[in-house]
Amino acid sequence: MISPDLAEIERVISGLEQRYGVKRLGPAEYILGIQIRRLEDGSIALSQERYIMDVLARFHFDTTTRGTTVPMTPGLSLTAIPGQGTERIRSWYLQAIGSLLYISLGTRPDIAFAVSYLARFANNPGRRHWIAVKHILRYLRATYRDELVYACGETRITGVVGYSDANWGACVDTSVSTMGYVFYIAGSAVSWSSKRQSRVADSTTDAEYLALSHAGKEGIYLSQLLEELHVQPVAPAHIFTDNEAAAAVAHDPVRVSGTRHIRLREHFVRDMVNRGDISLSHVGTSNMVADIFTKALGPKIFSTHCYALGLRTRHPRLGSASHSRGGGCEESTLSSTGAPRSLRAPASLAPVVGT
Repeated sequence: MISPDLAEIERVISGLEQRYGVKRLGPAEYILGIQIRRLEDGSIALSQERYIMDVLARFHFDTTTRGTTVPMTPGLSLTAIPGQGTERIRSWYLQAIGSLLYISLGTRPDIAFAVSYLARFANNPGRRHWIAVKHILRYLRATYRDELVYACGETRITGVVGYSDANWGACVDTSVSTMGYVFYIAGSAVSWSSKRQSRVADSTTDAEYLALSHAGKEGIYLSQLLEELHVQPVAPAHIFTDNEAAAAVAHDPVRVSGTRHIRLREHFVRDMVNRGDISLSHVGTSNMVADIFTKALGPKIFSTHCYALGLRTRHPRLGSASHSRGGGCEESTLSSTGAPRSLRAPASLAPVVGT
């Protein structure tokens, strides 16, 4: 239940008690497989530690299983070959992918690309595909205590900040590109996506522009959600891209040649920019957090992006979130939004939560 007025919440709960006899169980601690921890500084941490351990046990991964530092080996290329796998492998594969999808959609954006990629082979999984799934499980064995931490700040939420990226021609079978986005509120990721595009893009600009339109729709949805929650005023959704040409197409299509083939529905982002509902900014490729949703990365850059997403490792003895993730990224290089300081939007757009 959400309201800016605690007295109104109390009135509604009291009415439910009288009418339906509901019980007050206190602050939520576990909902649909997601654990909720309230930290001493007012921050909130979300994780799926119990669910992950249940999944690992189901597939016979125990405390002696050696973990990995990344969910997928960089450069791994798989292809669909009909009839290459047994029915037993397919059954286990579908069960594992289903469980991993739930984890990736809940609190673990770091495995979103790997799971999305392997889900493409659900109809004809073979031995190599199953080995790749087990690699994700080994990664979760090493990182099952990771949680998304949403910081408590002094500034009210005024809007969302997102990052959009694409990997041009990523699919070896179809040459279709992979695109991804992530949006922030209160220092951590609240929405993310990794998926293949609906058609072959003929250039990096084309692929990045399609990714911007995909991200733009989610940005508009999140802005409307904030309005429904009576967050006023709501600033335009601010999206970062590392492709200047794609941003130019969204602002002024006349300046960019070779884009007339783009379909009308793919010009959604241009319309939203013209209406003032979305604003775009350029960011360097090395600081593009959404890169983690378009390809398998090496340990150092992967860990840095995990930190930027808001993932922290909980130390059970301390009972708090550790800031140990980041692949050598110094604390000073990161802002309270969970994104690199150099990528922060204007103060009016900073995704921080009010007290």
